[in-house]
Amino acid sequence: MIRSWARASWFAALSAGLLLAGCSESAPEPGPAAAKTSKPTGPKAADPGANMVAAVPAGKSSKYVGVHFSLGNSPVVNQALPVDIAVIPHEDYASLRGRFESQDGLTLLSGDALPLKKDAGSEQPIKHQIVLMPARAGVFVITASIETEGAEGMVSRVFSIPVIVSDVAPPPATAPASTPAPAAENPGAN
Repeated sequence: MIRSWARASWFAALSAGLLLAGCSESAPEPGPAAAKTSKPTGPKAADPGANMVAAVPAGKSSKYVGVHFSLGNSPVVNQALPVDIAVIPHEDYASLRGRFESQDGLTLLSGDALPLKKDAGSEQPIKHQIVLMPARAGVFVITASIETEGAEGMVSRVFSIPVIVSDVAPPPATAPASTPAPAAENPGAN
């Protein structure tokens, strides 16, 4: 039997590997001269949201569909966790739908299915929300399966959403307390 710390380390390593695999193909940064002469070659990518992070795709899935997520608050044991999802098709599809699955230790309370969206347009974000209930601390993965119907037929693409759950909630952010001014010395008082 694997000890809980070994299992947590294994999940952390797996999550880190998945995150790094999704980042392996970055475009080279253009130099100053190239930046002035380059022209956009395709439609502008949709902005998923200010605080959203890209889910980790299996293979080259993000070339066709992007999945982005934002946690509603810090994941803590026995506290509901809303997760905002944005699915962004990168080409036009006749239909798009999705399913979300959690693993043991993280219960999916609502939002397990992204309803069928007919005529999913390129770069048009599709908003969705799931609500999770962590049962214990650890590193977990939500699996998002996005099914598209387009020119290539029905294709299912898989994405991973890592969630790290803590035993206790972080302390609320507060403004630093102001320090009182030092008392002025009164030389005549001695």
